[in-house]
Amino acid sequence: MRLIKKNIGVVVLSVGIAGVACAGAPNVIVIMADDLGYNDLGCYGCKDIPTPHLDKLAGEGVRFTSGYVTWPMCGPSRAGFLTGKHQSKFGYYENVSAPFDPNQGLPKIETIASLLQKQGYTTGGVGKWHMGTTDDQHPNAMGFDDWFGFLGGGLMYFPLDHPSYNGRFTPIKRPLSMKYMQHTLPVIHNREPVEWDQYLTRELTDAGIRFLEKNADKPFFLFMSYNAPHLDLEAPEETIAKFPADQMTKVPGVKPAARSIYGAMVYEMDAGIGQLLAKLDALGLAENTVVWFLSDNGGMKRTSDNRPLNGAKGSAYEGGLRVPMFVKWPGKTPSGKVLDAPVTSLDITATSVAMAGGDPIAEGLHGKDIRPYMTQQSTEAPHDVLYWHTARSIAPVGVIREGDFKLIIGMKGKLELYNLKDDLGETKNIAASYPEKAQAMKARWLEWDKDKQPPLWTGGKNIQYADYDWLKDSQHYKAADIKKGNE
Repeated sequence: MRLIKKNIGVVVLSVGIAGVACAGAPNVIVIMADDLGYNDLGCYGCKDIPTPHLDKLAGEGVRFTSGYVTWPMCGPSRAGFLTGKHQSKFGYYENVSAPFDPNQGLPKIETIASLLQKQGYTTGGVGKWHMGTTDDQHPNAMGFDDWFGFLGGGLMYFPLDHPSYNGRFTPIKRPLSMKYMQHTLPVIHNREPVEWDQYLTRELTDAGIRFLEKNADKPFFLFMSYNAPHLDLEAPEETIAKFPADQMTKVPGVKPAARSIYGAMVYEMDAGIGQLLAKLDALGLAENTVVWFLSDNGGMKRTSDNRPLNGAKGSAYEGGLRVPMFVKWPGKTPSGKVLDAPVTSLDITATSVAMAGGDPIAEGLHGKDIRPYMTQQSTEAPHDVLYWHTARSIAPVGVIREGDFKLIIGMKGKLELYNLKDDLGETKNIAASYPEKAQAMKARWLEWDKDKQPPLWTGGKNIQYADYDWLKDSQHYKAADIKKGNE
C-alpha cells in the first residue's frame, strides 16, 4: 500500500518566490472548530462541557461577543475566511457536495496562505479543506507550503477499518451517498496518503505540533482546521464516559445521548488545543504568536447549544452566523477584555495580512485591519454596517446589520427587522413598526449586492472515483482509462 508514515518531517512545497517577513512580524495561528455552538465553551457560559484551555486562551486575550462568519454553513463560510472576501463576490454560494466534481470548489484566487507566503511566511494547514479536490484546488496549489488533513467536507473520526464500524467501510459498498463520499477520503500529507491509527482530533493535533516543531525558527502561519464537533458523532469510549447523558445540560431539540458524545468531541478538541498551546510555550514561541479561535458557523440543532441566540447552522438568524471568537496577541491585546462591537472572520484575514506587513486594502480584501480595536488603542467599532448574501444562488436573499439593527431579507422580499440590543434572541419582528428603517436598510443591502457574481457551479454529479495520485490504494481511485470503461 502506497502510504507514508505519519511521523514524517514537514515537506515544504514552494509556491512562487516568497518575500522576507518584516521585522517583528508575529507568527499567526487560526484555530477553527466545525459546527461549534455559541454557548458550548465555558467562556461563553457552557456548564456541562469543560473547556479549560480555550477558556484560558480567551481569558488571556480579547473575546468578541459579536463575532460573525460570512455564511451559516461551512463551505461558503470557509471560502470567505480563506480568501478574505465575501464569497458571493466570486460566486461561491453552497457547499462542495460532490468532492470529485471538478466544477465545484474554489476558483484560482489568492488565499490567506498565499498572501502570507508573499510576506515571507511558511504556511501550513491541518485538517478539513472542503474547497475542491482538483490539482489546482489542492491546498499546496492555494498557498499552503504544507498540508496534513483531508480534502472533503468531513471525515470519520476513526480509520475506516476500526472495529466500531463493523466492516461498514471495508470494502465500501457502492454507490456511496455524497455525505460518505466526503467522509471516507484518505488523510493526506501534501499529495501523499498517510497511515493513521488514532482518534482524528488527536491525529490532527499531532500534525499541528509537528508543524510547529519544524518551523520554530521562521515566521509561520498555521491554519488548524479541526473536524470536531461536526457529525458523525464519534469519540473515544473513555472520553464519552466523562459525560453521562443524564448529567448533560438540557438543550431544546437535543437528545441527551447526542449531547453526551458531542461534549466528548468538544472536550477532545479543547485538550488538543491545550497541547498546541503548550508546545508554543515549550518552543519559546508563545510571546510572538497571535492565536485566533472561531467556529466556521453556528452549532447544529441536533447537538449544540446556541442560546441565547435564535437559530442554528444553516439559519440567517444569529445562531447560524454569530460564533465564538477570540484572539490572544501577547503584549498587545488586553487580558480578559470582552468586546461587543461586531467583527467578522474577514477581519481575521485582513488583520493577519496587515500584521505580516502586507496591505489588505491593496489586496482587495473585504475585511478590516482591526488591530486598533482588538488592542483597545481605539474603542471605535470597526464596522458601521455588515452584509451577508445568504441565498444558495444569486437570489436577493441576505442580511444587513447596521448598528444594533439587523434586517433579514427573505424569499419573495419578506423582511424581518430586529433590535439586537433589546432582543438578542430575535423574538419580535419590528419591521412593521419601523417601515422606513427596514426599507432603507434593504436598499443599502441591494446596493451592496449588485456586484455579486454568477454561481461557480449549480448542482453536482456524485462522481464515485477519481484518478488523483493521493487517492491510489484507496477505494475511491480508478485510473482515467478505467473510469471511461476501457477496462
